[in-house]
Amino acid sequence: MSDGRPAPGYSNTTHHQKVPDDQIKEWLMELISGSGYAYGYHKLTWALRRDYDLIINKKKVYRLCRELGILRRQHRKHVHHPRRIAKNRKITGSNQLWETDQIRLY
Repeated sequence: MSDGRPAPGYSNTTHHQKVPDDQIKEWLMELISGSGYAYGYHKLTWALRRDYDLIINKKKVYRLCRELGILRRQHRKHVHHPRRIAKNRKITGSNQLWETDQIRLY
């Protein structure tokens, strides 16, 4: 299995100038030094596009951040859905309580 095509080592600006990945890494380090903890590779991608007129993909920014070791843990929201079981009813066998979804017809 191949690893895909090799990375070109540069990105283009909107003015058709090539910017090497090392320069982009410096810009990334500048962006995170002033922002504290409020950054992620999506936000960094938009900042590079806005501030430096780069044509760059979020996947490339993710790869560069991974190479620099500046990726933060992703916070996953754990949604707990409570089980809605018949309460205050004594059920001793099958077919004693049926529950259905409410359907609203307008």
